[in-house]
Amino acid sequence: MRRLICALFLLSAACRIGEVEPLPIAGPVPGVVAVWPVAIGGDPPGADVWFAGLSSALGRRGYRVLTPGLTRELLKSYELTEDLAKFGPALRADAVMQLEIREFDADGTSAVQHANWDLSWRLISTRGFGEQWSFRHQGYYSQAARYQVDPGRSFDEHSDPPIIVPIGGLGPRGFRTPAELLASLHNQAMERLPKL
Repeated sequence: MRRLICALFLLSAACRIGEVEPLPIAGPVPGVVAVWPVAIGGDPPGADVWFAGLSSALGRRGYRVLTPGLTRELLKSYELTEDLAKFGPALRADAVMQLEIREFDADGTSAVQHANWDLSWRLISTRGFGEQWSFRHQGYYSQAARYQVDPGRSFDEHSDPPIIVPIGGLGPRGFRTPAELLASLHNQAMERLPKL
């Protein structure tokens, strides 16, 4: 029985390996978050590609989300300024998620071959608590060389170096468009946001 308990304990501990530790939120946790419809530093301003998957990534964390399109529609009679707190009553949102693009380059014709980025996500209170959470991510992506299988070659044929034959699992992640890459980056960032 003792071995069973130890095995269950080790198994439960192993399940936590690879989990991302969320960053704390300062002040009261917002229930409703509006995605700000303009990416700071994004060109062209307001392009929806910058927000690909951000609303759904926020929703998976348990927040009620106003998409960038809805936020833009609700604020169409306002001049969008840096003072985000003043938009709380019009949006009926507790906070605004703002995306800042310091750098984003992605190239490739049929798929993203290379990309580098420097992005920041900031959760700004519309209830007077200022910036409640932020995360900055810098990185680089290069499409991995795909393993080319020679259909005429036997798997047991000797080679130098030996051929590695993968068993199950997924190969390296690829991105068809910059929007897919951005959606993946939004998911990674929102994993750092505490769940409701």
